[in-house]
Amino acid sequence: MNLHHRGVYTALITPFTADGKVDYTAFEALLEFLIAKGVHGLFPLGTTGEGILLSVEERKQVAEFVVRIANGRVPVIVHVGHVRTEETLDLARHAASVGASAVAAVTPFYFHLEPSELFQHYLALSQSVPDDFPVFTYHIPSNARNAVTPELIQRLLDETPNIRGLKYSSDQLTELQDILLAAGDDLTVLLGPDHLILPGLTIGVQGSVSGCSNVFPEPYVRLFQAYWAGQWQEAQRQQKVIAELVRIFRSGIQLSLFKEALAFRGLTGGHVRAPLGPLSADQRRLLFDQLESLTQRYEG
Repeated sequence: MNLHHRGVYTALITPFTADGKVDYTAFEALLEFLIAKGVHGLFPLGTTGEGILLSVEERKQVAEFVVRIANGRVPVIVHVGHVRTEETLDLARHAASVGASAVAAVTPFYFHLEPSELFQHYLALSQSVPDDFPVFTYHIPSNARNAVTPELIQRLLDETPNIRGLKYSSDQLTELQDILLAAGDDLTVLLGPDHLILPGLTIGVQGSVSGCSNVFPEPYVRLFQAYWAGQWQEAQRQQKVIAELVRIFRSGIQLSLFKEALAFRGLTGGHVRAPLGPLSADQRRLLFDQLESLTQRYEG
């Protein structure tokens, strides 16, 4: 089963009001902005979307909202990972039922899991949705305790009909190349680290899932367009812009940077949800100075 997912998928922020509710008005404006700018897909409720800080019911509401607003214009991969298998399956069934293009699920976190336990978790996820509904595993060792190993990927490819995707949020490109060589054409990989998109494409990655593209989708779209057209120097130029964005946004470790920066584009990012906190006034001034400098140097 070829997933046909490629290009930049924006790892959507989730805008919150001051009292902690999802700001759907701001959210819709963001989605329309991103689709108009040409992003190739949307990835709600992941790390950047504060997915694990939302209740299961809130996550279902957000998933349904994003799919409805996208309205088939771009694919939507809904993140459904949860520390409990039961909730992961519930969220996956819901995402499939409302028209998502695929689901992705981070490994269960907190407890150490044996390889056989991780396999059973993903096997249950595979079986919870139709055989032809795409499922991505999600490797993010910086945030989740359990890794998606090359051995796990190979077993899932061999023993499930629909786990054919991997969101790889690590900078270990040697390991990723080993995974791609073993999997061949059976595996679609979307890369998390923005500063490695172009190197990743050269070893067989099909796309990226980017938090920075909430604010500046343009260089991501241009990078993929240039790469697909064989315009290597332009692709390199856009990768350099992206590397600067990664530095400014501190690789996404402080989500309030993304939300504050959306005001630079005339959008509302809203608040983060506790225990995450806002920027200080000095941090906000520095952020806007850096964004102004970047846009002046790379305008057009």
